[in-house]
Amino acid sequence: MSQFKKLICFTLAAPFFFQGAAHAQDKVPAGHIALVNSIPLPTALFAQVLQNNAAQGVKETPEIRNLVRSELIGRAALSQEAVKLGLDKQEKTLSQMELMKQNLLAEILIEDHFTKNPITEASLRADYDRQLVLLKDAKEFKIRDIVLPDEASAKLALANVRKGEDFVKVAKEKSIDISKTEGGDLGWLLAEQIDPLVANVVLNLSKGAIAAAPIRVQNTWHIIKLEDIRNFSPPKFDDAKGQIRQALLQKQRNEFINKILSAAKVQLAD
Repeated sequence: MSQFKKLICFTLAAPFFFQGAAHAQDKVPAGHIALVNSIPLPTALFAQVLQNNAAQGVKETPEIRNLVRSELIGRAALSQEAVKLGLDKQEKTLSQMELMKQNLLAEILIEDHFTKNPITEASLRADYDRQLVLLKDAKEFKIRDIVLPDEASAKLALANVRKGEDFVKVAKEKSIDISKTEGGDLGWLLAEQIDPLVANVVLNLSKGAIAAAPIRVQNTWHIIKLEDIRNFSPPKFDDAKGQIRQALLQKQRNEFINKILSAAKVQLAD
């Protein structure tokens, strides 16, 4: 995007840029940070990059300000050279610039919608209360999972477990999932947090039981062990509201995008 979100350093040294700027004879007009080949570089652009970096956790210091200024001068000089060579008129360039423009405007539109329709404390509380009702009698399941790339290896691993080989040991040695480091431990999960194909099996297992056969989920095969079951204990509102906020923001984003898309008049080429 045209507003680069993170500081990206050029391989050219910063002093190179300042030496170039030092030779300029024209006075830099108000509201600009430099002249690059007599073309003013707006202060607003400088401020925007600092703001973007601050949002990424980059603390503003004199060194960062100098680096950002050097970056902008370098980008201006390079882009001016590209224009001089007519690269900005190439079809590929125009297509890329249009895509960048569309992406930027789409994100600005969504950000504007969020600004005008903020997630309130009341809406967070309402969703928390709604979930409490839905999860009143919910159960949590402590699961271990051995994930294999094909049915044959899954059946072999399951056979070894049934012969008495330690489930945790097999998971650490054979599983292709990141959970292998924890012996396949997936922690405590609600049924809604488990893949439906696996959840259907888990709900019919007793504590300590292993699924009778490997379960295929897309392109992987899963050997499931249900280690324990407990009643769900909901977190306090203050502990949960950050996660609820993210869920509501995603829901609001999807609803807003779908509203715009459903209202759009689209005619496809033959």
